[in-house]
Amino acid sequence: MKRIIEVLGKRENAIFLGVGGVLLLGGLVWGAMFWNAGAVQPSVSPSQTEPPGEKAKVISDPDAYRIQDSVSGFSALEIVRSKINKGFMATVKQGRVLEQAAAPDGVTMLYLVQRSKTGDSGSSSQIDALWMGPQSELAESAPIAQITGTDEDVLRRSTRLCGFMNKDEFVYTTVKNEGNELVYYLNRFSMKQRTATPLLELYRQESNGRTAPAVLEAKLAPDKRHVLVRDERSGIATYDLKTGAQARIVPASEAVRAGESFLLAPEAGVGLYATGRFQGDLWWIDWNTGGARQPFAAEPGFVDAGIDAGRKVIYYNWTHDRKPELALAGNKRTLLASSGVQIADLKGNPIKRFSLPKGSKEHLEFGGYSEERKTVLLHQFQLVRAAATDGTAAVVKKTTAWLLGDLKTGTMQSLQQVEVPDGWELKDMAFGSVLTDGGSETAAEQVFVNMQDRTYYRAKWKTKQPMVLPEEDLVLFADEPGKRVFVSSLTRPDLVVAALNYKKYNWDNQEFAWLNGHWMSRYHKAADGDKIYFFQIN
Repeated sequence: MKRIIEVLGKRENAIFLGVGGVLLLGGLVWGAMFWNAGAVQPSVSPSQTEPPGEKAKVISDPDAYRIQDSVSGFSALEIVRSKINKGFMATVKQGRVLEQAAAPDGVTMLYLVQRSKTGDSGSSSQIDALWMGPQSELAESAPIAQITGTDEDVLRRSTRLCGFMNKDEFVYTTVKNEGNELVYYLNRFSMKQRTATPLLELYRQESNGRTAPAVLEAKLAPDKRHVLVRDERSGIATYDLKTGAQARIVPASEAVRAGESFLLAPEAGVGLYATGRFQGDLWWIDWNTGGARQPFAAEPGFVDAGIDAGRKVIYYNWTHDRKPELALAGNKRTLLASSGVQIADLKGNPIKRFSLPKGSKEHLEFGGYSEERKTVLLHQFQLVRAAATDGTAAVVKKTTAWLLGDLKTGTMQSLQQVEVPDGWELKDMAFGSVLTDGGSETAAEQVFVNMQDRTYYRAKWKTKQPMVLPEEDLVLFADEPGKRVFVSSLTRPDLVVAALNYKKYNWDNQEFAWLNGHWMSRYHKAADGDKIYFFQIN
């Protein structure tokens, strides 16, 4: 699979992606999850959770089986495919798409699809795995979970894709009926054999009218042996797939709190959890080992933390104290008037600190990191209030400089802005972005950086979800409000070489999913069955 760098711009600090050799810079990780934006709403309060357990039940000598053999009543998933401009659309008859993920081969997209019905024997619900690729006419599917006699939300809220073991097998959580109990499992599914294999029994709950706990998040660790699960019974915990050992690593994390954040870097197996915005007592989590600690609790001021896109360092923007005027609330987001940036390793140990003089009227935040050059991209700005279109005063960042910080010496050097990036070479290029407007979800400043001559070019358009293909010298920008995709390059970012307008195609999920060949997948909810789109961006 070609190296594809996809960035979700959901924080004030966005990304800086380098492409020279193995250079990879970034301020956010692919796959990051934020519970204060679009989270599953909690259904169980902390007082309802069960006593802590020490182990999940390992399924000894598990048998692989086909789900449809155990519970009948649902026909095969029906997919109707039709051509659209620069791609195709697939309608999932009477199905609801829950999530999507690209398989490791970069050719196949996986979807979890739910169907429900009510008959003489009561209600039942089924979730199918649907996999297909834009370059194949085939759409294959098989059931992975079923439940009867209870609300369909129980199955939806408990079935989560954890990750791929290989290109043909994935791990997921689910729940099933066994007598008068609901039993929560970690399963392994083979797309090649269309069979499910139970790995762990997480816990059981009697179907006695109590609200069934939801699985809020589940991610497979890079070692393929440990899984992080956050649910409304055990909170944030890790499980060993071989021994069943459970480690509850963050206390009182069963229920989603207003304003909390939960950032995961699945490819590194680490994460950051905070009960509130800008709090220094956030948790560092390693679900390879089940370890957790609070490495930044000694900070006297506000802390705004993240992980770089290369999964090499943790960073946080900090303030000297906790004065309320340092966190300016906009209509959509709160912007932090940070005085400096702390770089730490993936275990939370401090490496280098960058700062402006105390009392400075300007502010400094993280823009990205180069492991190869041991260099940090820093964004220097002022926070100002500007008139918004609705007559209110919007909080915005006004850029005063972009800088490179040397991780060895701690020195900072300004970059020079250019209007025509002519003669740039791909090996020297990097891309950076920061969100700048407290009243907008998309307003961002995006820059292309020439690391060799220390210059940068500021992009003319504003989007929040770029994709970088370094080997092909391509950058794809998704303009969500305008429903367009722009295609540019790292070496000539002042030129737009192609564009796709998709205003007539609507969708609900905010994440793009990409496959080889510049294929983009999105989906849209519809009464007769959700619609899946594949667009090719040339």
